[in-house]
Amino acid sequence: MVGFSDSRSMGESATTGASSNYKNTVSCMKRLVGLAYDDPRAKKEMSWLNFACVPIKHGGGGPDSIGVKVQYGGEDKVVSIEAVAGMIVKHMGSLAAKNAKSSSSAATNDGGKSSDDVTNPLFPKDWVIAIPGYYTDSQRRAFLTGCEIAGIEGVQRLMHDTTATALAFGIFKDIKKVFTKEKPSRVMFIDFGHTAYSVSVVEFVPGKLIVKSSQYDRDLGGREFDLLIAEWIAAKFEEKYKGKLSGKPMDRPKTKLKLLSSAEKAKKTLSPAGVREVAINIECLMDDYDFRITLKAPEYEEMCAPLLARLNPPIQSALSETGLKPADFDSVELVGGSTRIGSVKRTLAKILGLDAESTNCGLSTTMNADEAVARGAALQSAILSPRFKVLPYEIAEYQPYPVKIAWDGDTAGGEGVEVEGSADGAEMPSNAVVMFDRGSNFPVVRRVTLRRSGDFVVKASYDESAGKFGYPEGCDSEIATFTVKAPAGEENKIRVNVKEDIHGTILMSSVQMLVEEEVKEDEEMPPADAEKKEGEEGKKKEGEAEEKTKEEKKKTKTKKVSLECTVSRPIEWSKSDKDKANEMEVSMSNADRVVRETADMRNELESYIYDMRDKIISESHLAPFCTDDERSAFSSALETNENWLYEDGFDATKSVYADKLNDLRKLGNPIALRQSESRARPQAVSNLQRAVEKYMNWLNTSEGEDAYAHITYDERSKCYDTCDATSSWMYDVLDKQGSLAQNVDPAVTVADIQKKITELNNVVSPVMHKPKPKPKKEEKKAEEKPKEGEKKEEKKDGEPEPMDTSTDDKPKEDPEPMKE
Repeated sequence: MVGFSDSRSMGESATTGASSNYKNTVSCMKRLVGLAYDDPRAKKEMSWLNFACVPIKHGGGGPDSIGVKVQYGGEDKVVSIEAVAGMIVKHMGSLAAKNAKSSSSAATNDGGKSSDDVTNPLFPKDWVIAIPGYYTDSQRRAFLTGCEIAGIEGVQRLMHDTTATALAFGIFKDIKKVFTKEKPSRVMFIDFGHTAYSVSVVEFVPGKLIVKSSQYDRDLGGREFDLLIAEWIAAKFEEKYKGKLSGKPMDRPKTKLKLLSSAEKAKKTLSPAGVREVAINIECLMDDYDFRITLKAPEYEEMCAPLLARLNPPIQSALSETGLKPADFDSVELVGGSTRIGSVKRTLAKILGLDAESTNCGLSTTMNADEAVARGAALQSAILSPRFKVLPYEIAEYQPYPVKIAWDGDTAGGEGVEVEGSADGAEMPSNAVVMFDRGSNFPVVRRVTLRRSGDFVVKASYDESAGKFGYPEGCDSEIATFTVKAPAGEENKIRVNVKEDIHGTILMSSVQMLVEEEVKEDEEMPPADAEKKEGEEGKKKEGEAEEKTKEEKKKTKTKKVSLECTVSRPIEWSKSDKDKANEMEVSMSNADRVVRETADMRNELESYIYDMRDKIISESHLAPFCTDDERSAFSSALETNENWLYEDGFDATKSVYADKLNDLRKLGNPIALRQSESRARPQAVSNLQRAVEKYMNWLNTSEGEDAYAHITYDERSKCYDTCDATSSWMYDVLDKQGSLAQNVDPAVTVADIQKKITELNNVVSPVMHKPKPKPKKEEKKAEEKPKEGEKKEEKKDGEPEPMDTSTDDKPKEDPEPMKE
């Protein structure tokens, strides 16, 4: 939800003012994004809305898309529904950036940038966005366009919400080794949200999930239940005040909003088991009339019976498509807020043959009903992102509607359709083929090979059979038209490669012309002499290489030549359209930033006034630290600015608020400084005293010790002098400070004392920790040479020299001569 006024408000803040600013509050963007203004789906959805929708033309041609007319900054603006969707995505990114900044685990700061700035280091860089699985190609592209307009880069995937739910369910169970290859686990996921209802069947094996079927009722959601109750209340209200009302309640936007809000509260009250009735009280519903009525549970379920009956067809279609029975499922998981409605659970249990009297009617509610889709998308982003190391997990997606490719004219030359990866290139004597069938996985590239001369057209559209799979009636089935520029003259084989990408959109991967060329090759022939027997004339010496004769042979090679291809789509956003929308988004973002910063500055000024107004007269805060004249002047300034703030200054600019705040701080900061100095000074003085005592004690006790004998007399004298000077300075400033009152500026500050501690440490600590010099190493004496005439005793070869094993440190005496 996005609200427009002087600035934009999004999410919960937009919800707060939705009832009073309903004309400028846009909601349910995903129901309109990518639709043409005259699309039947769009017209049906607009009946729910209280804001004005207008057509928007595009430079790329085609039908008009949907825009929203709002008042922003005092002017009428037309904003495309795609741009509004991009605003919500960007808002989610700003919430993530704020959360990362407040988290202690954030390793990167925001660089001083706003949380909604896409260049903020904390702004998400990788995105997986969950979309309804029934989205068409134009809706998927429109969502990507909205992200592009908002400046969102790094969209890795548009993921079906049903698949995201299955991923959130399966990946953690896969880690716990719950699934086996021998017996795949089958789970039915039922997602019943505010606007749509979906049923999907998913099969799980180790390391993989396979979507087997997905069915939808895009017009069945919790809001239909709200509407039923609101219409019932309106009918009872009209019945009571018949003839006194100025119109129909449901025709008045504000009255309708009140009715829908009360209806939603009543629905939630009746949802838990055991609640049999709910009292509905609406003050000043219409024409100053209040209304009170009681809705009983049986009456509520009776009026909801047609809606409850619509829960069955998607389930039956899913069972039929997969060939499964309710008993074949390991579990049936419920997600979505509307699955909390008691009658919905009981109806689903009845359809699936479960015990409606058991806990949760036999249905499984192990997943977070509101966050399951978001968690699945986050997990997919982690799998795809190179920034995270995650175990590989394969996902087999599900194509909702069959897509066919058609070309002008019939297939010529007997060339059929080649599907990449198929065992045989089946030939189809037609000018159309279903390239991406329902249920196929994507991304995938497939191709068709044609014989063509000159330019030709290839069209992609949804097949006629798409209607039985939920494609809405009366809606344009065209996806894209590709114009291929091929050379005229002789017909050539042209291979058209069509891709369904990871987002589920159809695009032309490449177009290649296959040109056959004859290439000459030399083929080796067996030597003529090989058949000659040994001993014949011309016999060559052993080991000599034999001559080989060569024969020329022609071989055909296929050369691929890329061809140019242009594309047009039903709703085409040109580059100028996107640039214009992006300029509006940037302008709005800047305006929002100014408004936000102005509001923050105003709040800061207001908080300062209230905070200091009380502290200046409090004896336990600032009162003892200011003179009577200072207190009087400061209190007067605070009162003057408070009156100004709620009168002339209510809509002032940020700079004016900042100047007012600075003027007040000039009066208040000296007083606050005296208080902070008074409280911090005793501890600072104590730190200084301990430092002096520590160093003096060391100087007195270390003299004469061998460990400090290397410290010189001059160094010790310098340390003594520094300690004495510091001590004298300390007692001098303390005497001066003691003679001063608390309400005058201090004679010495905590910073001065800290500086003295640093100076003392810088002088004494290096001397105190001066390392003792290492002893000098004695040089080894050179080995004595024998005197002239003396011969050195030679050892016999192999005779070891005796080892001295004596441990006596005394010099050895010469042995006594041997007596005869």
